[in-house]
Amino acid sequence: MTKVKQRVFHGVVARYHWHDARWFATVGWAPFVIAFAGMVTSSISYFGWSFNVGSYLGLGSFILTEGMLMLILYFIISMAFFAGGLEWYVLCRHCPCYEFSGKEHGKENRFYCLGNWGSPKLFKYNPGRISRFRQATFLGFTGFFLLFPIVYFVDRWEFVLFQLVMAVSFIVTLRHWACSQCPNFGCILNCVSEDDSKKFLEGLDKGEIYS
Repeated sequence: MTKVKQRVFHGVVARYHWHDARWFATVGWAPFVIAFAGMVTSSISYFGWSFNVGSYLGLGSFILTEGMLMLILYFIISMAFFAGGLEWYVLCRHCPCYEFSGKEHGKENRFYCLGNWGSPKLFKYNPGRISRFRQATFLGFTGFFLLFPIVYFVDRWEFVLFQLVMAVSFIVTLRHWACSQCPNFGCILNCVSEDDSKKFLEGLDKGEIYS
């Protein structure tokens, strides 16, 4: 009979499952859905100046807009950070899940957590403190992902409101359901209590959590 490994230690999640990653993806993609809906139907228009690519190409402003092209760039920049390796370097490699989760899934060259399921381990595990520069990098790209689309529909208050509501909801949900139980104590968003994090780290040092 296979022994079920303990998932939570001292209020901290040590092992994530696929349904955790699926939940995170659903919550995380919500702001992008609003951004997509707004940007494909918008183009920057400030001080009487606007730029519609479709009009210049004779396709019509509703067929190809600057917003559509910038949506692609916005997506590429966001994914380059969150799924392209930069986040793994500035944030993930400091987390115990980065080091130990792959072995438990039979793939030591990958890691499995809430936000990254089966991502490759490209960098050396470096537990402990995350520098302020790396914290700022993480916050900067997160802010870019959540708020940049507002530039394209700042004159459409309903989309601005939707984007802000989605951004705030995402951060509040993340802090309440994920950051309050995350083992990456060096992350600036982590809000695990000092007592729980201390007990978790003691158990980690004793080899009581991962084996």
